[in-house]
Amino acid sequence: MHRIAASILFAACACAAQAQDAGGGELFQILKEHDATFFERGFNRCDLDYLASAVHPQLRFYHDQGGFQDHDAFFENTRRYICADPERKPIRKVDADSLEVFPLYDQGVLYGAIQNGVHHFYLREPGKPDTPTSSARFTHVYVREDGRWLLKEVLSYDHRTPGHATAD
Repeated sequence: MHRIAASILFAACACAAQAQDAGGGELFQILKEHDATFFERGFNRCDLDYLASAVHPQLRFYHDQGGFQDHDAFFENTRRYICADPERKPIRKVDADSLEVFPLYDQGVLYGAIQNGVHHFYLREPGKPDTPTSSARFTHVYVREDGRWLLKEVLSYDHRTPGHATAD
């Protein structure tokens, strides 16, 4: 009987923590900052060494237009399509108001988190303002290993061209 009561209490505490973190708790802030650094350094500036340190070796990336990529394909595609031409550079910016974070627990221990949101993509060319190219929804699964948050699963979907905004 005590185990059942403890389980119910634990579940209630976990649900309360999830609700708090989804809208702006400490975990939300940590992953919001992590997202900003991850994409500014890894995607926008093409710091591939940083990116390699922030992505799990078992990365799985699902893209609604580009298909499935494992870790190696992800890095090859990043080199080939994102970082190849600094004169025509794709840029990613998150819609900060769209972010949500949901903690993942295993027997009361935080081991990961799900992050959802909307991001916008642009083409950056020298001497020109960034040109919008698309918007999409994303879902990231981060795992915490050795004190670091590593991106392990990615869903990038509902891509829309400018003028066909991603639904809220």
